[in-house]
Amino acid sequence: MTERILITGGAGCIGSDLAKSLLDRGSHVTVIDNLSSGKIEHLREMLAHERFRFIEADLLDRAAIDAAMPGTQMVWHLAANPDVKYVDGDATDKDLQQNTIATYNVLESMRVHGVKRLAFSSTSAVYGISEKQPIAENNPMHPISLYGATKLGCEALISAFHSLFGIDCWIFRFANIIGPKVRKKGRTVIGDFVDRLRKDPSCLRILGNGLQAKSYLLGRECIEAMLFAVDAVPSGQCIFNLGCPDNLEVREIAAMVVEAMRLPDVRFEFTGGEGGWPGDVPRFRLDVTAINQLGWTARLSSREAVAIAIRSTLDNAN
Repeated sequence: MTERILITGGAGCIGSDLAKSLLDRGSHVTVIDNLSSGKIEHLREMLAHERFRFIEADLLDRAAIDAAMPGTQMVWHLAANPDVKYVDGDATDKDLQQNTIATYNVLESMRVHGVKRLAFSSTSAVYGISEKQPIAENNPMHPISLYGATKLGCEALISAFHSLFGIDCWIFRFANIIGPKVRKKGRTVIGDFVDRLRKDPSCLRILGNGLQAKSYLLGRECIEAMLFAVDAVPSGQCIFNLGCPDNLEVREIAAMVVEAMRLPDVRFEFTGGEGGWPGDVPRFRLDVTAINQLGWTARLSSREAVAIAIRSTLDNAN
């Protein structure tokens, strides 16, 4: 039987590629997105597909979710505030509304309409700063950002709905997901560096001290891993770190971008401090043993993934 899928945030970089993968599998796919950071261009080739439907709506509008939910057999909930950085003057409830409240609305609509399967895009930011590296799924969680805290709140809500209402759930804690597509806001470090160097090829301003080291995973490998996990564990409650077992320093990424752009004598200017912004986790390396033991392993290291993302970012910008 052909599965009917609802993807929230499906016009985003990951969501649109997931939609294409599910269509290729034969699923009927409905995307709901308010286009605040996602782009309709990401869905352009699918809009006329007979098994695809796009709904422009906000997840804070319960009526819109309820209108999209009937007939759905599985929800892939990827919608969230795309900009993890908190800037002075920002509303402190932005992540609460766009992450936690939006997730509650999705879960409640699923409960009302009897939908029993949910995959959720969480984040490594739920762990906060950890002395123990690599960080496994059972590591203590002490988020230091509003983004990480509200994503952890989403996970708790999902766990409660699983326990109370029998909703099977797959929670994926992402490394930094990178690729060629660009969001309207919440840029990756690669896109940020490319934009800065196009404006001033003599100097690159780098947030923090450049020693921040994080795990990176290509978007296409992220989608492969999620689909693999859902196929391999068809029910219950699952939590997986998604990434590769290494990390890469920001200053190394800066050097790779400069080399790929063939720019001579670029001066690096560091803003200082361990983190790039308030709430930034300076260094993390994920323990991906659980997803590896299930049978999926990233083919690319963080460095290899970043190199591909740099090249594709430059190619798409030309």
